Amino acid sequence: MRSTNTKILLIVIPIAIIGIVLSIPVQNNLDTPASKLHGPWSDIHGVGMFLSGNDDTLYLATHQGLFEKTDSGWLHVGNDNADLMGFSMNYDTQTMYSSGHPKSGGNLGFRISNDHGTSWSTVSKVKNTPVDFHAMSASQAQNGLIYGSPGGGSELFVTSDDGTSWSSLNIPNKIISLATDPLDPNRVYAGTTSGLYVSNDQGKQWSPVDSDIEKGVITGIGFSSDGKTMYVFSTLDGNGMIVKSIDGGNTMVKTQSQIADVRGVWNFAPGRDGEIYAIAAQQVASELAMSVYKTTDSGNTWILEGTNNLKLALTGE
Repeated sequence: MRSTNTKILLIVIPIAIIGIVLSIPVQNNLDTPASKLHGPWSDIHGVGMFLSGNDDTLYLATHQGLFEKTDSGWLHVGNDNADLMGFSMNYDTQTMYSSGHPKSGGNLGFRISNDHGTSWSTVSKVKNTPVDFHAMSASQAQNGLIYGSPGGGSELFVTSDDGTSWSSLNIPNKIISLATDPLDPNRVYAGTTSGLYVSNDQGKQWSPVDSDIEKGVITGIGFSSDGKTMYVFSTLDGNGMIVKSIDGGNTMVKTQSQIADVRGVWNFAPGRDGEIYAIAAQQVASELAMSVYKTTDSGNTWILEGTNNLKLALTGE
């Protein structure tokens, strides 16, 4: 668990394959933001929006709990300040799922919210002692089907009953990110330290996705709202790049535009109007900014939606 008393954000883009360790101060302690784009989080772990119903809010799961984007800026949701390392949503049932660390220490296990993050209840520990899922993905094609991988990526678990009971699965390699195919309940993707993998039997067997562009470390995976386009962040070129595919990853193309000074994209999520949201770690001068961007044109441009770096927020106004 990372300390909340430090202003140093340590990111190791996983396991020494990249060999870059960034230890950089983050600007995140202003009480009154001078920009509606500025948020008081130190890190972002998840992003999402319900694709139907009355709630069209954009949510961020952060080191300081859940935030929502409003007309007046980013606001904290509820009274829970836990570090939400794992976060996912079921669009059909209007349900949120989380895992991570409480501020008092230890692990949260697996939790659920039926009131859009205002309150959370623990469903299960997953193991004998509570887990801390860092990667988590709820299926949109089968209600109750959820995958989770604890910190370190050396384990993988699956549930088909909304987290009440869990089974252990084999892993293809060290897991960093997970994404379920929204059109196929049997297909799930894993981003690992050695590339992108796919399973067509709910995680029982894994195969590498046969695409040269995906042999780097895969930090983030996500799908468009219609389920037809997959977005992936790969470190193949050394600096990292956002790529997309319309055939399950077999053919990957680099998006026309890239998020400036990006060091990692940890999550992609769809919006209601066809947009895609991306959580990005960005090198901004001597600091590392944790930001959320959106694209409304399939990656031709990326628009800043929120960041913990005030200077960056002011340039995005």
